[in-house]
Amino acid sequence: MKTKLLPLLILTILSCSCQRNPALDDGGCLTVALSGLADTKALIGASAAEMKVNSLNLYVFDANGMLDLSHACTAGELDARQAVLSVKTGAKTVYALANFQGAALAAANACMTCAELEQVAVGLGDNRPDGLLMTASASVLVMSGSGASTTLDLSRSVARVVLGSVTNKLPSPYGTVRVLRTFLCNVVGNQNVGGSAAPSVWYNRNATSDNVEGHVIGKSGYAAQEEDLTYLSLNQDLALGATHTFSQKFLYAFPNALTNPNNGFTASFTSTATVLMVVVQVKGVPYYYPVALTGTLERNKDYKVDLTLIGLGNPEDRPFDRIERAFLSAQVRVGDWTDGAAYNESL
Repeated sequence: MKTKLLPLLILTILSCSCQRNPALDDGGCLTVALSGLADTKALIGASAAEMKVNSLNLYVFDANGMLDLSHACTAGELDARQAVLSVKTGAKTVYALANFQGAALAAANACMTCAELEQVAVGLGDNRPDGLLMTASASVLVMSGSGASTTLDLSRSVARVVLGSVTNKLPSPYGTVRVLRTFLCNVVGNQNVGGSAAPSVWYNRNATSDNVEGHVIGKSGYAAQEEDLTYLSLNQDLALGATHTFSQKFLYAFPNALTNPNNGFTASFTSTATVLMVVVQVKGVPYYYPVALTGTLERNKDYKVDLTLIGLGNPEDRPFDRIERAFLSAQVRVGDWTDGAAYNESL
């Protein structure tokens, strides 16, 4: 199937003069027109990959929340941004699921009610950097002989964390350093279509691959979980006094309402705030700089982190210790992928 960029999905429901469908008790008929904003007006700050809609599934429910129909848009419909559907007249809830596949899509297609659809479980691994899960829903009244329209804004199911820049303000004897890698720790790994699931799956706990002390992500043999979404190799040299601005270094996590970070490794993991870890090599030794994302992580929002290094970070045997404020300055800006507010944090 062709890949299309549909940052905004508009469903226009119209009456039409089509042949009566015997399944419809009142002969209602509607056309669903899919119309995206021009790609040049796409979400500010979003990469082309983040706007991709590789597949689109529509679900229409009646006033009682019962399924009227489900429809998988064809390549031609994504091209034309239009699908013709026949449903009963009356109050409807329309759901759109973008980039769903595999077990999650099969579960969605098995639902008979809107409530069931909203409870369909998804995992962080159901997302791909070039196919992020997106959903949208709206209510509309379909009347015989007249039209109806509704606009659905596709919303990504994940939050995006961006490493914006790193500045080297270490004491002069340390000289040039190398920014080795960055990854997310304590990442929520489960959610549902409706966005109401409580966190029960956690990835990269305490900066380790399996919550075993010493199994630090990035060390030989220890990889990040859902690595395509939570880990980036950087290997960027940074001279004393210099700032390097990274281009589109994106990481993804499901929403996390927790705002209090853990301090140090605990064998019995406690649910906690998500943390961005930045690993910097100083004089051949890796040091770990954890930046706790202490504001609530929300879906479809962008969290940009700019770091200023003014002292050594944590050693590799204690990567997750909380760094005293004297050793790290961090600025975290948060907003929608379109636009947003900002807040600053210093550690």
